[in-house]
Amino acid sequence: MRFTHVLAGKTIPPHIKDCLMEQPARSGMYNWIFVHKGEINTWWSIKDKIHEYDQIQINMSPADMPVIADIRDTIDRTGAKTKLILNNDYVCEKWGAWGIDPLRYDQVQRMGDMVFGTEPFQVSNMIEGTFCIPHPTNTEYVKRLGCDPATKQNSVGFIYHWWAGETYLPHRTLEKVKEKFGLKKIKMYAYNGRNDDMAKYKGYMFDEIVPLLDFPDFAQAVQREKCLYDPNPCHTYGRNGVECALLGVPVVGSDRVFSYNLLFPDLVCDPYDFKATMEKFDIVFNQPEKLKEIMAKAKEKAEYFNYENSRKRWNDACAEAFARKENE
Repeated sequence: MRFTHVLAGKTIPPHIKDCLMEQPARSGMYNWIFVHKGEINTWWSIKDKIHEYDQIQINMSPADMPVIADIRDTIDRTGAKTKLILNNDYVCEKWGAWGIDPLRYDQVQRMGDMVFGTEPFQVSNMIEGTFCIPHPTNTEYVKRLGCDPATKQNSVGFIYHWWAGETYLPHRTLEKVKEKFGLKKIKMYAYNGRNDDMAKYKGYMFDEIVPLLDFPDFAQAVQREKCLYDPNPCHTYGRNGVECALLGVPVVGSDRVFSYNLLFPDLVCDPYDFKATMEKFDIVFNQPEKLKEIMAKAKEKAEYFNYENSRKRWNDACAEAFARKENE
């Protein structure tokens, strides 16, 4: 199969090029290019040779959505056998921030030959017949990454999500975790300041602020932590959960994240339940045998997201969706 991921812009942005050059690659959407041994192109660069591709995937983001109708029209008008795969890669709680007519979003989804989202709650809010397919991880390589034991620190890392922008309650929780369990530092990872109402206080809320890192650097950094804390308030598949399971890093996480529920079920709870959160941290710091068992199971279950299993989910969804289209 000849596969390409497509972008609406005239050029491929530098940050996407950098992401594709990472070795090993971070988890997420662009791994479909590696799974299918495919390419990434702008729509404008392949528009006149669409027939050369068996499948075209495009993310239904506001930046890329405008060309989807043109792709659909080109396929239909030229009689190309190319299949159009559409995916939603954004938390459903924040769709309203797009400012897109809800009816238009449904219309765009119906243009795909196969449509998927990455976690069940997101998919339940999409059109009927949408498939749930989490993005892949190159588990074979990620689980080989290690760090020098001498560099490990007495600290906990908090994962910041720019689309959620929450630091107030995570800070309050981690200050209590720091005091109760004798930690030296609390760090904030992936911080860029977007949507953070508490940005002006960040200097004293966290002992160290770590900006967005290339994945190999991120993998090294988080392995130095005692654990990570991710009270994600939104529903997402959660690439961090997969990577941390493979790297052997415990995550006290939100029960709204698909990967945490699958991989770390004993360490998840409602992100706003402080009492339950402290109980999960107690497992990490005071119950070593239980934590060892949790981490062993997490690493094994993380293979759910590997390339082989992801390819099978993709192919099965395509077979069902294409057959459905033919019978319409």
